[in-house]
Amino acid sequence: MREALDWAPTRARLLPPDTTDFTGRLGELAALTDPATFPAHTAALFVVTGSGGTGKTALAVRAARLAGDSFPDAHLYADLGGYTGSPTPVPDVLRRFLRALGAAGPLPEDRDELVGMFRTALAGQRALVVLDDAADEAQVRPLLPTGPDALAIVTSRNWLGGLAGALPLRLGPMPDAEAAAMLARVLGARWTGTEDVDGLLALCGHLPLAIRIAAARLLSRPQMTVDDLCDQLRDERRRLKRLTAGDITVHGVLTSSYDALEPGDRKVFRRLALLRGFDFCTEAAAQVAGISREEAQEALDRMADRSVVRPESESGRYSLHSLARLFAADRLAADDDPETARAAEAGHLRWVLSRLRAAADLVNPCMVRLPASETEPCDGTSATTSGNSAIGTGSQEIAPAHREAALAWLDAERHNLLALVRHHRRFGDPAVCWTVPDALRGYYHQRRRLREWTRMADIGMAAAQREQNLRAQAAMSLNLGMAAFAANRLDEAGDRYQRAVELGLGSGWREIEAAGYRNLAGVALGHGDTARWEKYMSLWAELNERVDPRFTPALSALPALSELPATGADRGAEPGADNAPTATEPTPADAALTAVALLAADIPQSGQDRATAEEWSVLSRREQTVARLVVQGLTNQQIAKRIRCSPETVKFHLRNIFRKLGIGSRVEIARFVLASGAPG
Repeated sequence: MREALDWAPTRARLLPPDTTDFTGRLGELAALTDPATFPAHTAALFVVTGSGGTGKTALAVRAARLAGDSFPDAHLYADLGGYTGSPTPVPDVLRRFLRALGAAGPLPEDRDELVGMFRTALAGQRALVVLDDAADEAQVRPLLPTGPDALAIVTSRNWLGGLAGALPLRLGPMPDAEAAAMLARVLGARWTGTEDVDGLLALCGHLPLAIRIAAARLLSRPQMTVDDLCDQLRDERRRLKRLTAGDITVHGVLTSSYDALEPGDRKVFRRLALLRGFDFCTEAAAQVAGISREEAQEALDRMADRSVVRPESESGRYSLHSLARLFAADRLAADDDPETARAAEAGHLRWVLSRLRAAADLVNPCMVRLPASETEPCDGTSATTSGNSAIGTGSQEIAPAHREAALAWLDAERHNLLALVRHHRRFGDPAVCWTVPDALRGYYHQRRRLREWTRMADIGMAAAQREQNLRAQAAMSLNLGMAAFAANRLDEAGDRYQRAVELGLGSGWREIEAAGYRNLAGVALGHGDTARWEKYMSLWAELNERVDPRFTPALSALPALSELPATGADRGAEPGADNAPTATEPTPADAALTAVALLAADIPQSGQDRATAEEWSVLSRREQTVARLVVQGLTNQQIAKRIRCSPETVKFHLRNIFRKLGIGSRVEIARFVLASGAPG
């Protein structure tokens, strides 16, 4: 065949120049160049996928250069133009490869003949083939070498799962250290090592293309500092336009990915700009896009296959790169009717607040919370109404199924809820700024996320003060007081609780006033001040009898002050710590709260009583006895003496109670015992 075609074999060298300042991706480079990772009896095939701008081409070329000596017979490279709008035809690539391999005569028009010639030419050759920006599997298969001594590296934004035997490598944004090292290397002599680059890298989303463009802007403007560039890029409306260097633009890369989506998926992508935070669940995408959950799942899966969204480790959750989110916002403004977009955002907000309130009720149904009239979105639709807006047919499920599901949902969404509050602090409805932390109070108390708790409540307090909403200020004071108490800052907690009482008096909100007195009693007991404890408990009990006579029978259940353990020890809670429930000795603050936990909040409804009574029966007889003694404020030592066992056995029973009831503190045991109606 070679003689008939006037074949003159050559050592083809088609690789493009290496990126001289290539930085990082060491793990991926090792996988692509280590022969130990290659299959034994067939060509090694790697598929490098990722969104546009993640450095797939640079990685593939660097790996090919490093591995080139092991494949001396041919180095082939082709840009397949998968995202240019007109992918390169396979016959054109085959002809180019055949000419590079030495075919001098006329080549056939038939594609199958060209494929056969290509495979024949590479038979027995130690060849390396790089196929860049592939559109799909059908474009790639005819161009792959088949011999055992060959290496093929394919790059694509698409997940080419149909390529049998391919080893996938998915690229994302660069880690912090690698991104900083890349910026320093590209800047070269311009880099002094004193620049604060964290902000710049964050504005670039740690995307290699954006980092390279930012460095090019600094190099072309000697008078510009890193801080100057950050100031320019903070304007979200212009950031994408400013991330341009010559003919290289982040906007252009994102446009090519967007244009490749199906029309329906483009709509879903645009609506994702209305979601706040880093990641999102399928139900949220369905709500904001006005489609069913199943339709949203299919659209997100297609976009994930095209590297437009990124699947997260938790099933059913996805993330959108920060620069892609800005692009989605641009397309939303350009392509969607403003009224429709506002309705979609409002519908999603109602859904979030409805689910948040339902989750909060499951986590702690007894917490005093703001009345619905103080938490309505600005469009007048109550946050407690159905989350199914008129704009679509999103997920029908509003409430999580049970307490553990509610905690898991809040764990997954807490950063997004903080982002939602921050967004509304700047652009939206101020009521959201206090509604969210008010609903999260029980969750934060359970999880001990104290820094986040304080940050959220501070935002809510500032919004409530701007709007002169006394009840919202009272709720935020209670939030901040509980966070301070959990961090063992008792004086600060007392000041916050006192302010909650004053605001409750000023706004006529007796429930928050009562909660303030109750918590002030806990602070007093934490200080060892029994006189103030009795004073605040008396005020609290008197007020609660007026607010809700259902509390009166429970007043007699309070343990005598003499039965409480001694006070004065240190709580030892670290701000921001995520403390798991333990069965250790109660601290003074625990004892204080346990003493008032029987009346710590509203008496549950009868349906809740029945459900809690059923849960009570799950405990063994000895565990029920331990729970009743916890309510009396006894320590582990005192309980052990009362039931004639060791303190370690008491800890064992407490751990079982925590596990069986899904609770995390002695305080919650006390609340549970009251709600169950368990006999003393």
